[in-house]
Amino acid sequence: MNQIALQKLRSWMNERGFERFFVQNPENFAWLSGGGDNTVVVNRPAAWLEVAGDASTPVRLHTSRIEAQRLTEEEVEGLEVIPHPWYSPPNLPSPNDSEHDLTLLRLVLGPEEQERYRALGRDAARAIGEVMQDAEPEWTEFELAGAVASALYAYGIQPVVLLAAGEERIFTYRHPLPKNRPLGRLAMAVLCGRRAGLIANVTRIKTWGHSQARALMDRVLQVESAALSCTVPGKTLAEVFLTLKQAYTDIGYPEAIEEHHQGGLTGYKPREMLATPSNLTILETAMAVAWNPSLRGAKVEDTFLIGENGLENLTLDPHWPMVEVEGRLRPGLLEG
Repeated sequence: MNQIALQKLRSWMNERGFERFFVQNPENFAWLSGGGDNTVVVNRPAAWLEVAGDASTPVRLHTSRIEAQRLTEEEVEGLEVIPHPWYSPPNLPSPNDSEHDLTLLRLVLGPEEQERYRALGRDAARAIGEVMQDAEPEWTEFELAGAVASALYAYGIQPVVLLAAGEERIFTYRHPLPKNRPLGRLAMAVLCGRRAGLIANVTRIKTWGHSQARALMDRVLQVESAALSCTVPGKTLAEVFLTLKQAYTDIGYPEAIEEHHQGGLTGYKPREMLATPSNLTILETAMAVAWNPSLRGAKVEDTFLIGENGLENLTLDPHWPMVEVEGRLRPGLLEG
């Protein structure tokens, strides 16, 4: 169990007078259990945790007899199990995390979570980078996405979002689900990869001499740089949004802020919270962020931890070609 998360949850429960609370949503289950997975079908919970406000009462696991042994041996060791027949599952008791949003409790990551995130980020960046190095113009988007998925699973990472676009579709769609189309002279791969509950967010682009690619990428990196400079404790997500909006105007693309969300806080969901004009959530040390500024034909995205001494790039790939933007090393285009 994630003892820091358990303490946070119990304090929150006690403030509300909850003697018991039931946690089922996969992001909360992973957070509370220290990385356990309570799903079989993606995002469909097959178990829940019962937490008592009294710290002397152990957490209990409720699940079907099908899943009980596997979950207690591989996902949440040592918990008392309350099994039920697979054909007669009880309703999730109240109060529970479908009735009460626990997002704010998850946002500040403890030391153990940060270490897990660092390891995940390194592996996710390496997986997508290795595939993009191998990619060829003749590949289809299906082949690119399949190769990325294979590489991720080799590191024990589950792709929860996996996008791929060649030059035919990268200028049209911000969320290009892979199709049976050739990559051509420009290819983008986008992933949100989950391991032990946490999610790493990465975008990489490769070009084989596309005439517009570098100029577009340079502009997107300027926008991202403005957002990264604003990502400091005490700033709100709304302030970062307004910074991004101004940055798009400064590069001559004021409409781009309307064409795609710009990212925000990340962790146990691809985005725990988006930066919007009205989101007054305050950034704090030990929160994770992933900005994804984009133009038609270009995008940049990495996952960062807000540290005591600045931003730490969790998805840094030392083998990817880098460019310096206002003192930061950022991923450039990979030339094929």
